[in-house]
Amino acid sequence: MDCLHDIAPSDEELIGFALDGEALSEEASSHLEQCETCQRRLDRYQRANASLVSRFYRSQCPDAGQLTYYSIGGLSPEDRQRIASHLLDCPLCMAEVEEARRYMQEQPIEFPAPSFTPYALVRRIFATLVKRPQLQFVLRSDALETSWPRQYKAEAVDLSLHLSRTSSGEHMLLGILTSVNPDEDVEAFAGLAAELYTAPLPATVNGNSARTMPLLRTRLDDLGNVVFKPVPNGEYVMIICLPDREIIIDGLNIDHG
Repeated sequence: MDCLHDIAPSDEELIGFALDGEALSEEASSHLEQCETCQRRLDRYQRANASLVSRFYRSQCPDAGQLTYYSIGGLSPEDRQRIASHLLDCPLCMAEVEEARRYMQEQPIEFPAPSFTPYALVRRIFATLVKRPQLQFVLRSDALETSWPRQYKAEAVDLSLHLSRTSSGEHMLLGILTSVNPDEDVEAFAGLAAELYTAPLPATVNGNSARTMPLLRTRLDDLGNVVFKPVPNGEYVMIICLPDREIIIDGLNIDHG
């Protein structure tokens, strides 16, 4: 039953107060303290909110144990990719992961030095785009792949690329690196360079590339993740520098879409 008093808070005001703690006006607060009808209205909204929260709040989120294992690299490649994709859209889970990583950073962790030198022979491997199943017939063409996320494969290494936006609306490119080789641990890749170049790369001469300066340069973390931001619109080539090989991902077109 609604209250007919002139200074009674509206439904919108009571919902804001019940859900978000939005302050009521002084008159509405004084009225609420004395009006049993408005108190019942507020109680109804509070109980409805509590019921919805108990049923749906973070119902799609990984549990705390999964987030902890994700932070320490203890999940399978499939679960790690699934949670990494979820983190792109869930600031609450991202905050938990960042808190766990901050805690681990306080502990002294030593990573093995990469077993290569700048003068060692490095193989260049072009990653292959893993095509997703199509529900309709399409004509073959040389058009660039425009949909995201994308899956790439380079020998034993799998790369999942996701295009997102920063809080300021700029493009952010997230890569999730995994390996199907049981003898190859992505934790050993921590600190290795990943670079983003404007396409096309310079042609090779006598087997050596006349490498230009990258547009963006970053490093892999201990979970095999790599983040480039901000990324302007354009076409790019990504190079991931692993100990004995370089993985090249070309045809990365980023636009307003």
